[in-house]
Amino acid sequence: MKINIIYFSGTGNTKYVGDYLGKKLSNGDNEVKIDSIDKNPKIDEDTELLILGGPIYAGNVPEKMIRWVLRNVPNKNIDCIVYSTSAGLKNANGVISLSKKLEKKGYNILSKDTYVMPRNFYFGSYEKNTDKEIKDMVEEVDKKMDALIDKINEKSLTPLEKYTKGVLGKDLLAETFSVMARFMGKNFSVDDTCVKCGLCVKNCPENNIVFNDNKNIKFLNKCMLCTRCIHNCPKNAINYKGKKYEQYKITDYIK
Repeated sequence: MKINIIYFSGTGNTKYVGDYLGKKLSNGDNEVKIDSIDKNPKIDEDTELLILGGPIYAGNVPEKMIRWVLRNVPNKNIDCIVYSTSAGLKNANGVISLSKKLEKKGYNILSKDTYVMPRNFYFGSYEKNTDKEIKDMVEEVDKKMDALIDKINEKSLTPLEKYTKGVLGKDLLAETFSVMARFMGKNFSVDDTCVKCGLCVKNCPENNIVFNDNKNIKFLNKCMLCTRCIHNCPKNAINYKGKKYEQYKITDYIK
């Protein structure tokens, strides 16, 4: 079976799920292609199964991903699986929003999967998960993905009933948060440990980080609050509200 896996990932949780599914599904008779929407990929004409995933930001997947799906996913009468990653399941409405849009484009939704993953936004009142909590979460997610993979390979999944309610309210959550993120993003700064490597400039999904005329890092007003910059800085030189935070990398917890 020809499978396309496409995701948006800020700090790696959603990428981890996509890569895990892709690797395990590739071990059989499937042909799998994995892409991030950062690369603006195309869905192959002969795709038989589309797997689409994104993180939950304040109740929905990011507005960036919603826009990408509306503009770039073609109308197709093929099977689809949607998934989301978040620090909890409360208000994890991303799979509902995505599946509704995909159904309108002709896709048959086989599964809506929500994965509880370690918290990567722990500023202010939020706390970072302990190492044990993170390891337990990853182990539980792996088990859940293995069960889904078995069902895919066994071809035992059947289309779910279509979601008949509207998703305007859920999509407003994404739009509202995108506006809030631009203001909250103004709280990012770099300290004197910055070596001006430019990794944050290169990796920012919204091109919100640039070098100014003095070759210093500058944050603009397009932040989506993915926190990719903080967690991937090789010197941990990016602060939030003047405070330095311990970085989170899921790769530290993968066996």
